Amino acid sequence: MPSSSQLHIQISAQDRPGILAETLAFIVQTGWNVVDIKQFVFNGLLNLSILLDGCDESHILPLREKLSAYAEQMGFKVNVYPWKTATRPDAPYAHRSVVTLLCDSIPSSGFQEITRIFAELDINILRIEQLDSGDVHALEFVIGTRKAHSSEEVLDALVKFKEHYGVDIAVQEETYFRRNKRLIVLDADMTFLQCEVIDELGKLAGVGDKIAAITSQAMNGEMDFKSALLKRVQLLKGLPVEKLQELSNSLPLTPGAESLVNILKHLGYKIALVSGGFQFFIDKIRSDYGLDYGVANQLQIENGKVSGELEGQIIDAEAKEKTLVALAEKGGFSLRQVVAVGDGANDIKMLARAGLGIAFNAKPIVQRQARASINQSNLKLILYFLGISGEELQELDEVVRGGKNQPWPED
Repeated sequence: MPSSSQLHIQISAQDRPGILAETLAFIVQTGWNVVDIKQFVFNGLLNLSILLDGCDESHILPLREKLSAYAEQMGFKVNVYPWKTATRPDAPYAHRSVVTLLCDSIPSSGFQEITRIFAELDINILRIEQLDSGDVHALEFVIGTRKAHSSEEVLDALVKFKEHYGVDIAVQEETYFRRNKRLIVLDADMTFLQCEVIDELGKLAGVGDKIAAITSQAMNGEMDFKSALLKRVQLLKGLPVEKLQELSNSLPLTPGAESLVNILKHLGYKIALVSGGFQFFIDKIRSDYGLDYGVANQLQIENGKVSGELEGQIIDAEAKEKTLVALAEKGGFSLRQVVAVGDGANDIKMLARAGLGIAFNAKPIVQRQARASINQSNLKLILYFLGISGEELQELDEVVRGGKNQPWPED
């Protein structure tokens, strides 16, 4: 047989054990070699494709006759046809990405719309997998392109879809790093925590409205973060340290934060809080939840009161980015193995450097630049962007709740 000719077998059947083994028996009897096998089961229906070579065209008819008789006897469909490799373009959709959608539900019109967007961009859908269909619908589209579309280009094309259907989206390159993350770096205020700590301190100091207004400007990118921070800290002058301690014991965690931490620790992640807030509070959170790293600004305390000044380096956007890089280097991780999560303008550079940067309930300026976003108040949803399915998530929950990081059960 010329090396350019191969044979493709395609079988559709109600799934049961033994169909592949029985088919391979006919292939062996007629002298063909297996080049490739693809098989999946959906809703009890088997879809099986086998690519063969090693024989000339005279061997096609005997195999076709045997398989046709077998299929008729067993009540399923089989197609056997020559596959000319010379007429096929080499890897026409060689560049692969994964688009993950999170939503309460998505109508048929939503599926139609997203597939139309892909088609208009000459993007081929290689695989669709439903990660979860419970309270959250999580779908993964593995897509292929002829050209190396960047994640940003694909995400830009999905912006209107995202807004119209109220879905959260992540776009990532399909590489071995996607499910091999090792470090997560989270912002604290309005990300890991459900408050801006400095605003809460402002309330305790009687200057809540003034500080909240400056915070809003800084997080929306309307004011330089360093200047905004120094102005707010000056307004806290004279606040007793006892008030800081009181607040540190009542900081509200974002839903899903503790569960996310426990699961990622079980999976071997290093976990860091890198905050434009204050070390006083980050140290308490780090200790309470067993985090690996915590980096923030240092409030100066004099005579048991806030002096209105800071000590040491200011943790602004550039410092957050540098800290993320340094923590990855310390752990021996590629930046592609890093997840970063944040909501404010001072998180943009950090999100851009990470392999997966997630804008979490973020300001518009952040969402426009991030390759992934979540607009629901549940940090646990991050796990779907890491490729974890609902079934796996349930198993992980059971393990970390019941076992103090007990080992995985034996297969």
